Amino acid sequence: MRNGFIILIADRNRNVRDLLRRELESEGYQVRLASDGRRVLRIINSDESPDLLILDLEMPYVGGLEILERLEDRESPLPVVIHTFFSEALDNPAVNRASAFVEKTGNNIDYLRSVVEEVLKKYYPRRFALIKESNKRTAKTFVLQTQNATDSSPS
Repeated sequence: MRNGFIILIADRNRNVRDLLRRELESEGYQVRLASDGRRVLRIINSDESPDLLILDLEMPYVGGLEILERLEDRESPLPVVIHTFFSEALDNPAVNRASAFVEKTGNNIDYLRSVVEEVLKKYYPRRFALIKESNKRTAKTFVLQTQNATDSSPS
């Protein structure tokens, strides 16, 4: 099921990008990937800007802190979940304005998924509610179709 939200995953590590992409796509999100800060800036300034950015602070070419500072000048806010190793950059005011911080560890993908959902719910409450209601109707229709197919199959 598609949920209509576009998430940009910005991480220098291909393995991390691929893991997060698989996990978030399995939840129905549309995912874009960026391996460096220049690509992040191109994507967020495009016509198909994401609804949420998952950002590693250690990005090549244009660093995560600079990306955060550039986001402050946007007309429409872009929620950011910082997903990075614990860093001294946490004292930076731009980092403190991010929507959430999730420290990279080997076993917190479930936590990251829940943070993403909570941030989307906070920034897009109406849209989030409409998508959830649509998903419920779709699931109910699927169950009814499955029951009807089972009921009408020869015994």
